[in-house]
Amino acid sequence: MTPQTFGIRRYFSLLTLLPLLVMAACLETYFLVDRYKDFNQDLLLRGQLLSRQLAASSEYGVFTHNQDHLNDLAVSILRESDVEAVYILKEASILIASGNIKASKLNNLSRVNLSKRYLDDGRSIWIYEPVFPTQIMLDEMALKSMPVQAGAVIIEMSWQRTAKLKARLLTTSILGTLLIFIITAYVTHRASRRIIEPIQKLSEAVDAIASGDLTTQVETTNCINELSTLTGGVNLMATELHKDRLNLQNKIDDATEQLRQLAFYDPLTHLPNRRLLQDRLSNAFAASKRSERYGAILFLDLDNFKPLNDKFGHAVGDLLLIEASRRITSCLREIDTVARFGGDEFVVMLSELDLDERKSIDIAMLIAEKILAALSAPYQLIYQQEGQQSTLISHSCSASIGANLFQSYSTSPEDALAGADGAMYIAKQQGRNSIHFNTRK
Repeated sequence: MTPQTFGIRRYFSLLTLLPLLVMAACLETYFLVDRYKDFNQDLLLRGQLLSRQLAASSEYGVFTHNQDHLNDLAVSILRESDVEAVYILKEASILIASGNIKASKLNNLSRVNLSKRYLDDGRSIWIYEPVFPTQIMLDEMALKSMPVQAGAVIIEMSWQRTAKLKARLLTTSILGTLLIFIITAYVTHRASRRIIEPIQKLSEAVDAIASGDLTTQVETTNCINELSTLTGGVNLMATELHKDRLNLQNKIDDATEQLRQLAFYDPLTHLPNRRLLQDRLSNAFAASKRSERYGAILFLDLDNFKPLNDKFGHAVGDLLLIEASRRITSCLREIDTVARFGGDEFVVMLSELDLDERKSIDIAMLIAEKILAALSAPYQLIYQQEGQQSTLISHSCSASIGANLFQSYSTSPEDALAGADGAMYIAKQQGRNSIHFNTRK
């Protein structure tokens, strides 16, 4: 099963921002919980402090049943922040003074007692504080007795402002976290570009190299050592692969050329062989059909070649064949072809002679006579065996030439070549070192 893959930018963002987001959420949660506890504790402590102050201040009014004094105290406490209501009770839990009392809340008074000094109903905290008379010790040695409770005060502290503070703190924390997250994301994006863009270029370069474009070079400047090293390595790899490809292509081209030479050229004289001659004959017949000009084939066989081979060996015979091919080539036009047909036989193809048959025969005879004269000149062959001095060998060698005129619509390449071959045998029968022209089309 192929694993799911995704881009490096996404991976980099997840690797950077996800841990940051988790850490920010954990820290914010811890901070909010701690601050919420402080807010709750602060409200409770303030309520307890106010209840103690009120209990101490209301002792006289409770004993004297001075309701006006107690109401003034209740109103003064009510002015404090978060105080929702104030209740002052006699010892029998009889309400004797209050501030901002609501009938619906009177039921909570019975739920607040000495055993439970405060009550939280979800909207307010009811804080209970007993009122004891102040004892004056007349005799320091007298036994201290537990004072009798004269009354109690209850202060209702509202959660409303604390809830607003909590909501404001939550909003501020979330906005602050989002702001930090956005800033971090932006900085991460800017920083990641310095890493991701070079990596993307490297990835594109590797894809291009894999597809065969070995001229690819990554042009990027980066201050990160690893990326610079990787970029240089990819460029060097592409350069070396390109060099290796060129070398391999050169070797392939050389090998292809060698195969072509072996397939179409004679390895000794480097003249076209039979296969290439057939191809050029076909082209010559096609050209003759278009231009209606005549062409001619000269079939050459060297006279007195076998005695040289028998006396001095094939190596000397090869030297004579090389020299004979050079002499034949020097007598031809650029559009003509000379091929080694086999052994000491050569074939010359004359193309685009003339529209007139007689003039074409004259041109072909002129070239054949020139070749015959060149081949009849004495040969001076320098032969050197390994470890021995060179030997100069003189030899006379003529040729028998058979010529055949052709035109594309009157014969075929095979018939034209066979006609020249037959004319060559006639020339040999006539005494060699001669030319016989076969004028049959």
